Amino acid sequence: MLTKYAGKQAVVGLDIEWRPNFSPYSNNKTATLQLYIDYMCLIVQLLHLDQIPQTLKNFLANPNFIFVGVEVGEDILKLKNEYGFVCSNKADIRDVAKNKWPGRYSLPGLKDLASDICGLSVPKPQHISMSNWEAMDLSISQVEYACIDAYASYKIGHKLLMES
Repeated sequence: MLTKYAGKQAVVGLDIEWRPNFSPYSNNKTATLQLYIDYMCLIVQLLHLDQIPQTLKNFLANPNFIFVGVEVGEDILKLKNEYGFVCSNKADIRDVAKNKWPGRYSLPGLKDLASDICGLSVPKPQHISMSNWEAMDLSISQVEYACIDAYASYKIGHKLLMES
């Protein structure tokens, strides 16, 4: 059972992936949604669903959860525009870190935040991040990448929001 932490909302790492576009005039639809909470990772290949499960919509809209990630607001807006998802609460872990330690960061990415805040090594190979996320069968490398991103967001968010 998932519960709130000390009266606070439970943290959920959130990230999305889509097929890269090499034109400034196109924007591909989100293909993959990654969520991480309490030792569990869920990867949803949104493009391959015949119908979005109501349980997923309810989970994302649940006010007991706070969805975290780098530029998570942009990801959530993309999900809302493309799939109608509504997320009740969000926190951009980059902004939280910058506010917590003014002057320490300029524009850190997930890799830098994970290393600095949690001591995690987060590989970000470009051949995986820029791969075809619309594929029916994701490669093992894509699945690992997706899980690591969601996990790192969760760990950073949990440390910044719950352990402070």
